[in-house]
Amino acid sequence: MLDDIRAAFTFLTIIPLGGTSAGRLGRAFAWFPLVGICIGGLLVAVARLSPFDRELTAFLILLAWALVTGGLHLDGFGDCCDGLLAVVAPHERLRIMKDPRVGAFAAAGLMLLLLGKWLAIRAAPIEMLALAPALGRWAMVVAAWRFPSIGDGMAAHVQAGLSFRQFIIASIWVMLLFTQMEIFALALLGGCFTLVFAAWAARRLGGGINGDVCGAVCELTELLCLLAIGLFFG
Repeated sequence: MLDDIRAAFTFLTIIPLGGTSAGRLGRAFAWFPLVGICIGGLLVAVARLSPFDRELTAFLILLAWALVTGGLHLDGFGDCCDGLLAVVAPHERLRIMKDPRVGAFAAAGLMLLLLGKWLAIRAAPIEMLALAPALGRWAMVVAAWRFPSIGDGMAAHVQAGLSFRQFIIASIWVMLLFTQMEIFALALLGGCFTLVFAAWAARRLGGGINGDVCGAVCELTELLCLLAIGLFFG
């Protein structure tokens, strides 16, 4: 279990704890929401320790968020913007998503995503910031467990170690965190969005998803969660 937790932190953050083999990563999915909770705790700490006003504090929170994750999911989101929105055949979309160059869709999508997060962080209560990273990483588990992988990337190997057990453990973490009925509704909203978006992405890619789609699921679910928190609790 400890090896799986280390693998989850190593994969999802810049903390080098080791143990990130493909099979280990599949089992580590059970602990993805735990990593999200820890990231959220960091964001709350940054918010409380910041000497600046709300606008600059929101920027520092967003900066810490991107740094601690190494921009991993932002990269996947950008690749999805370029690939999934391209008017080409599914195999060409996969090729575009593997291209390391940043296209117009990726640049525009990343700017809008980060702007949306910054504005939503400004409106969200500080104590609720931890919900978004946890829900985003649970959404990754939902997508990876529910939809088959496509292509020859890491996702195809990771799913060998991902089972219903990992999904249940990850979901228990979310249920422990989202205890209030209003907050639990955010989890349901995030889960529904994940299924809809991942299903659309799978159709665009020819029947499955890859690691980039999981990264996009995480980023978009985080944004959706922040917007909902700002709307209903801000």
